[in-house]
Amino acid sequence: MDHVFKHIALASFFGLMITLTSWITLGEHSDNYPTSAFLIIALVPLLFPLRGLLHGKPYTHAWTTFLMLLYFTHGIGEVYSADGFHIYASLEVLFSFTTFVASITFIKLNAQRMRAESQNKN
Repeated sequence: MDHVFKHIALASFFGLMITLTSWITLGEHSDNYPTSAFLIIALVPLLFPLRGLLHGKPYTHAWTTFLMLLYFTHGIGEVYSADGFHIYASLEVLFSFTTFVASITFIKLNAQRMRAESQNKN
């Protein structure tokens, strides 16, 4: 069952990456908007946990939850400050929250599975 939450976390993690890329490249911005700089600022932090998430390492899932809090906070701020409904900010909140919850659930279920396997060996 823990693999289901690993895949949910991965899907929402990649959804967040796609949302941020789309928002920065396709969204409406001023003419002085440095697209490449904002792509680097938004996406480079997401590259650090990528390998560990793909391999299902619980420690990486654990510290990725802290990273998701940053994106969640940014999305909430954008939703709050926007004049109207902003789809990109809403998707950022959705994907970062889903990654957060799925990663925590994966960690818990993985620990329970490892504990059960350990007891079965003894």
